[in-house]
Amino acid sequence: MNLSTLDDILSGGGATAKFEAPGETYAGEIVDIAVRQVNDYDTGKPSFWDDGNPQEQIVVTIATADSTGPDDDGHRNVYIKGWGDQLKQFRQAAKALGRNPRAGDIFTATYTGDGEKKNARFNAPKLFQYEITAGSAGLSNLTDQPATQAPAQQAPATPAAPAAPAPDAAPAGEKSPNEKARQLIELGLDDNTIAAQLGLDIDVVGILRQTLQG
Repeated sequence: MNLSTLDDILSGGGATAKFEAPGETYAGEIVDIAVRQVNDYDTGKPSFWDDGNPQEQIVVTIATADSTGPDDDGHRNVYIKGWGDQLKQFRQAAKALGRNPRAGDIFTATYTGDGEKKNARFNAPKLFQYEITAGSAGLSNLTDQPATQAPAQQAPATPAAPAAPAPDAAPAGEKSPNEKARQLIELGLDDNTIAAQLGLDIDVVGILRQTLQG
């Protein structure tokens, strides 16, 4: 994978995804993906290799439910070094996907541990595992659909447990909301996050989870 083939314009901001302990994971729909030059740790200026080529990193911006307030849109930037193990893991994830990742795909980054510490000035490099799942039109498009598209349900005369979700229609070549919910369940997202991103009732998400676990 050639880094220069990725879009190099980052649309929208995002706070840095902070991985502080092995096992921590960030997952969400890709909002944007870009290549940026790394800044030197000491000077803050763009960093270069000894041969004059710029040191680059991949910046994946994902939509999460980790908003800390009204000014936080929940977007988080995952920074991937354009060399070494992080690039190797990202290449493997892209190879498994079968193409370069793009906006609308589901991206998961998991901090798996630390590598060998080779420089006393810096901490040991963090090791990651990445997973990329193809998305059709992007989860954000689903939340913009008019409510009238959802079939009306007649309220039962007596309280009853919610019925199992029926297969929902989706345009040809696109995954239905239920299918995307199952996908996010398998990625480890909780019911509240999935329901909020897909515009589904949380009871429906719970039934889908029971179906997968059963």
